[in-house]
Amino acid sequence: MTKIQEVDIWTPIQIGDCHLAHRAVLAPLTRNRGTRSVEDEHTWVPNELMKTYYTERATPGGLLITEATPVSIRASGLYGIPGNFTEEQQKGWKTIVSAVHTKGGYIFNQLWHQGRTTHSALIGDKTPESSSNVPIDGTFQWNGFSARPYEVPVAMTKKAILDTQDDFVQAAKNAMAVGFDGIEIHGGNGYLFDQFLHSNINTRTDDYGGSIENRCRFIIETVEKLCNAIGPSKVAIRLTPFGLFGQTYGSDRLQQWSYLCGQLGKFGLAYVHLIEPRFDELKSAYEKQSALKDMVEQGVEEVSLRPFRKALGESTPIVTAGGFGPQNMNDGIKNGVSDLVAFGRYFVANPDLIDRLKSKKPLYKWDRSRFYGPFDDNEFGYTVFGERELASEGDILKAQLAD
Repeated sequence: MTKIQEVDIWTPIQIGDCHLAHRAVLAPLTRNRGTRSVEDEHTWVPNELMKTYYTERATPGGLLITEATPVSIRASGLYGIPGNFTEEQQKGWKTIVSAVHTKGGYIFNQLWHQGRTTHSALIGDKTPESSSNVPIDGTFQWNGFSARPYEVPVAMTKKAILDTQDDFVQAAKNAMAVGFDGIEIHGGNGYLFDQFLHSNINTRTDDYGGSIENRCRFIIETVEKLCNAIGPSKVAIRLTPFGLFGQTYGSDRLQQWSYLCGQLGKFGLAYVHLIEPRFDELKSAYEKQSALKDMVEQGVEEVSLRPFRKALGESTPIVTAGGFGPQNMNDGIKNGVSDLVAFGRYFVANPDLIDRLKSKKPLYKWDRSRFYGPFDDNEFGYTVFGERELASEGDILKAQLAD
């Protein structure tokens, strides 16, 4: 076996059924560049522009993870995001998967349910679902969708839970049918599964709420059903143990996610994808550091991913994401916490990121204003770039903390 100190981001690794030539991964990035379906105004379809985007970032033996894709209309909630639950969508994804494979790359499809973080106007006038009828405080707004108060979600019945699990299984089968190498469940960032995990949102008193074990039940059952449907080597999951996005302020973080990771480690998954504590969606470095300090004061013994590495065991590969760049990309691998590293913002601005990292070429700076579409000129900041500036050392340091 290769010694830990001899392994770096360029060391090959086996992930599920994929033999990767390197350990630098395209993180799942919401970009909102899909085309509205001609069959249903609430669904969006992968297109040629998206094919160009993914193909440009594919490398021989490299792993790409798609943007989050809804498993049903009710799971949706943002303009421009293609799902994987209609034939029209599957045809679009098939062309993307084929193009990535032609370049020798691998690609996993991230499966998603937004839960309470959407609005009824975007999901066929159905009330958003969640673990409980606890709404998000504030307003929902997106490009092309005016600000409106978040709605009170409906607490999912047992039937709704089973139906949603069936939706994930069907979406996974759809992904296999079009050639994806695996699927990644989005289990973090305040979306549906996270809404069951966090005690400030999940106020249920049945088998899916109350204790740590019960709050984990929905996600563990779903993982088991997916493994039975397509095989554990094709199933992965993303978690955010220290995340705050979507007002996820639950208690018992170490105990909650240590228990969950201990259960996940029994399945033989392709990998588990964890977000670094320092990083959070839409939070500044100061805000996140303050929140982490509060967690410590409230009794969190260790603010790191190491306890979850231990809980998962050495046989489950771990992908870590959140603030990695050329200066620190090997840190997690060298210290044994992670096996692979996912890059987001640097991949946005540098389609040839793998070559640039390997040859130590300078990296271009990202333009946050072009992250999330849809736009009238969707290609700009996505596959077409105008005059750009190189990322400074200050930009790189900032990225390693949070954005």
